[in-house]
Amino acid sequence: MVNANTLVTPSAAAGTDPGPIAKSEETFLAGTFSGDDIELKLDAKGRFVLSGGAVGKSLHGNWTMEKSGLHTLLRLSVDKKNEDDWLFGIRSRNTLQAVNEGKLKVLDRPLDINEDSGVLTRVK
Repeated sequence: MVNANTLVTPSAAAGTDPGPIAKSEETFLAGTFSGDDIELKLDAKGRFVLSGGAVGKSLHGNWTMEKSGLHTLLRLSVDKKNEDDWLFGIRSRNTLQAVNEGKLKVLDRPLDINEDSGVLTRVK
């Protein structure tokens, strides 16, 4: 008799079980982040709202995660085509830092919350 407790996937039977399934990027990043006069809301469906005095008028669009070398980046693609994308380095589950596409070395050093600009932290 086969039930959920005795069913073994082919990869597990072969000893190649990849282990626990990683959380999706949407689950990992969804939430609200804020910094100096800026707020970023990421939903689990890949949409965002960026608002605050540093932005002016609220921006809406899609967000994606991407890799660039050793860095994981969050790209905000604004719905208005005349607006440039926003790019953030993912420092941790709770910290993002605005970066320029060609200048990612800032992510190679420890974050200095008193010196570095464009730092957003997750709102608890």
